[in-house]
Amino acid sequence: MPFRTLVADEEDMTNLVEVFDAAWIEINHSTPIAPPYRLAAQNRLGEIIVAMWRADPGAPIVERAVAEFNAQSSVPPPDPQVL
Repeated sequence: MPFRTLVADEEDMTNLVEVFDAAWIEINHSTPIAPPYRLAAQNRLGEIIVAMWRADPGAPIVERAVAEFNAQSSVPPPDPQVL
């Protein structure tokens, strides 16, 4: 989980996990990430989400995080047989 070392209250942590899950589902819906790259991609998404949350805790994050992740993405798509 990308938020293991983050210090946040329970409500913020719950919200961050929900944001992460929603963003991860959207990312994998459009371009599934192959298993060998998932952990690194999840960590990168977590870093993006935490940076956005720290900059403005009340702002919507999911769409912006997905856009930022996709803009930075260098993860190759999976081979058809991996799916």
